Amino acid sequence: MSTPRLRVLLVGAGGVIGRWVHQALANDCTVITAGLDDAQHQVNLTDVASIQTLLQAVHSKGGPLDAVISTAGRASFARLADIDAADGEQSTYNLGLQDKLMGQVNLALAARAVLKPGGVIVLTTGTTSREPIIGGSSLSMVNGALECWVRAAATELGSGLRLNAVSPSLVEGTSAAACAAFPGFAPVSGAQVGLAYVRCLRSGLTGQIVIV
Repeated sequence: MSTPRLRVLLVGAGGVIGRWVHQALANDCTVITAGLDDAQHQVNLTDVASIQTLLQAVHSKGGPLDAVISTAGRASFARLADIDAADGEQSTYNLGLQDKLMGQVNLALAARAVLKPGGVIVLTTGTTSREPIIGGSSLSMVNGALECWVRAAATELGSGLRLNAVSPSLVEGTSAAACAAFPGFAPVSGAQVGLAYVRCLRSGLTGQIVIV
């Protein structure tokens, strides 16, 4: 039995994980790419208007989508001793909260309007939700919160929509500088990570966090 070709919006397509996901989907999906740069469409996840403009543009050119996948989301590294409660919007925490957490949440919320019934949303968290690293409290907070949100929001989506997240460890191709923040972590296969997104897309899962 042939696999139906799906129309998928991939946000964060220019990043390490995004490139592996694109490769995993390319054979049986029509992939529309978006990101801060190096993509068919530009989007800033910290700006709800930018997210809405992206989704409206993609919808107007080809109709409803089968899936929206996000491998995007920025956050900052800093040791706890260097984070001050008085920093407010300048806090190390703010980028992760506004970009990787609320950026992906807002993308998922807005995506409901452009998905076919039974469509799929896949977000990206990360290993620090369960394996903390020095200087990674922002990542741990954001990844953990996003995973809890996915589990809860999946129960309320309606229209047969599904929502999952992939939680990868260090991924093959990650820069040496980023790897240095994760001492003792062995990078996982990029192809294996790509398949985790395929599983979220094709297997019928919802409300799940797929760990790689």
